[in-house]
Amino acid sequence: MNMAPTILALVSLLLSVGCASTRNPTPAPEAITLAPPSSPSLAQQVATLGDGLRFMNPAVPDGAQTPEAGTDYMYARSFSTNARNSPMGIEIWVFDEKGEALHSSEQEYLQRVYQEIYGWDPAAWTTQLEDSEQASDILRTKSDFFWESLAQQLAERVFGETITPAMYRFGPHCKQPTAERCQDTGLTEAHRVVVRTFLNARRDPMNPVTRSITYSAARDALTDPELIFELQVPNGLQVAGPSQETLDFRPLIGGRQDSVEDIRIWAHVPQGRRARTENFDYPDYNLVFVPLRHLVFQGEVDNPKQPASGLDYPDTDAMLLRVRELILQLRTPEGGRKVASSLTPFLSGKYYYMFESGGQGLTGYRDYILGDAAGIGHGLNPDFGRIEITLDGVRTASFEETD
Repeated sequence: MNMAPTILALVSLLLSVGCASTRNPTPAPEAITLAPPSSPSLAQQVATLGDGLRFMNPAVPDGAQTPEAGTDYMYARSFSTNARNSPMGIEIWVFDEKGEALHSSEQEYLQRVYQEIYGWDPAAWTTQLEDSEQASDILRTKSDFFWESLAQQLAERVFGETITPAMYRFGPHCKQPTAERCQDTGLTEAHRVVVRTFLNARRDPMNPVTRSITYSAARDALTDPELIFELQVPNGLQVAGPSQETLDFRPLIGGRQDSVEDIRIWAHVPQGRRARTENFDYPDYNLVFVPLRHLVFQGEVDNPKQPASGLDYPDTDAMLLRVRELILQLRTPEGGRKVASSLTPFLSGKYYYMFESGGQGLTGYRDYILGDAAGIGHGLNPDFGRIEITLDGVRTASFEETD
């Protein structure tokens, strides 16, 4: 399915059918072509990894009232600003210099490292740190680690390298590290570590998008990893949480919301952009998703907790053209600030009700996600490279940095 029309075709399309209907339409820029897909796709790059060592939760039980229902694996965020448990799945690959897999033969070691980093016990940590004046800060830091930072810590262990303080990689007994208990020689043959984090939106009332984060780092280049985000636009998602939402953010195509069943956004964070060692060195997937949700896919609706769409396109070409216009705008800080301004009315309790009760709060989240420091107001560059859209499993458009 080729979604790369010529300039003439796109001009004709815009003249004949117009742009998506919105209550506050954004003026369309000059007609542009959609970049031909690069090869291989980001989805193919992830698929070539094969099977890794998996720690995955089962499907959410029908009618579940809580995100934790039926889970085997969760990361405790008990001391974070939005205190909660975060059900997640983790898949781990380790390769040697020739690309041969080591994760199957090193399962015992990797399971132990996984448990020490992801399976921390907040009660046990609290007890062990009770005499420390820094206990509160330590517990909050451990709770607040980004998924990318946790993947980095696992890679630090495998490579025997040190970036993160030892206690976060080994446990609170390493607050004052010793050579005997708080160092890891790792796997001497390991050359590349890949960690894929799976987050099911049915189990995450704070984030209404099912997503995965694939983190890949090489030995001696740990501060320069590659990231691939996969984001699935909700298409009838039933959230196991207090609001019991049924979310569907798909736009109307030719007047029908079921014209496209599955919409996925793939976003690439290449190597060589900047050193990544701490949480905010890693860009937030919402820098891509939040603008697309409100300005391309869902738009303004009366009740975002139920299936509804305020945007209608004549066909998928028109929708993809709007995607590209928005991504191009987000590539610069000036454009990012304009997009942030357009998004401000959406960053309200109507759409982000989950932040209204305690924790970070709606104002805190709005300032973070729209801000100039690390939010949409900063723009996508220099972090994000190629961004791809797949419709019903087929890569339909690829938006390159140089477009």
